[in-house]
Amino acid sequence: MDKVFEALASDILSLPTAVVVVLIFATLIFYFFKDSISTWLKKEVKQNQKIKKLEHHRFFNVCDSVEARIKNMSFTTDGDIDIPKTKMMHELITLKNEAMQKHINGLVHSRGIDGWGVYELQFEFKKCLGELVKDYNEKALKSFVRKGVSNSDADYLIQNYEDYRSIMVEAFTDSIDSVLMNSDYHSNFDKVNTLLEICCVAIAVIPRDVRSSFEAVNGRYIKYKHLFDE
Repeated sequence: MDKVFEALASDILSLPTAVVVVLIFATLIFYFFKDSISTWLKKEVKQNQKIKKLEHHRFFNVCDSVEARIKNMSFTTDGDIDIPKTKMMHELITLKNEAMQKHINGLVHSRGIDGWGVYELQFEFKKCLGELVKDYNEKALKSFVRKGVSNSDADYLIQNYEDYRSIMVEAFTDSIDSVLMNSDYHSNFDKVNTLLEICCVAIAVIPRDVRSSFEAVNGRYIKYKHLFDE
């Protein structure tokens, strides 16, 4: 090992004086500022992360997990299992899961998203949320009506769920503005990653909200039992 260092030192000393001085100067700078340089490099790597990598964010697993939990839930009317209400809720959440995954995945793969400005990212994120809600609501309404549920009853069930979730949705919308305007987030990757984490929290409480909102819908759908019998 000593011979290796001796050979290396000999090679360096054989270089022109100006080059040796530059190497020594660069080594000293790196030594005294190694922590700052390391922090800067980590920041640069983080800033260069592509948002499309968020296609593997835990958000998608949380969506699937919540859907599975909902499918294991039954809803009652006067103490008895209400089959129509239960199956309609299961379908609504399944359609919601599909819409969330489809639209969020589409967002993170949007062309140029890594370079979007604050207001463009804000506009597109809110647009994405609005489109996904419209997507699953329209599909649920059409499916329920196709099964034989009246348009007014189908719409009532969907809107009852949306109304109960409205407080959570409003809080999340405020969070979008707060995150995107926060200068502590150095890249669009950081911002979108944070927003998806907030989404996870909002999605995780869906089973609780479903239970509360649907227990309030008592008896209205019993008349459709024959449409949902196995």
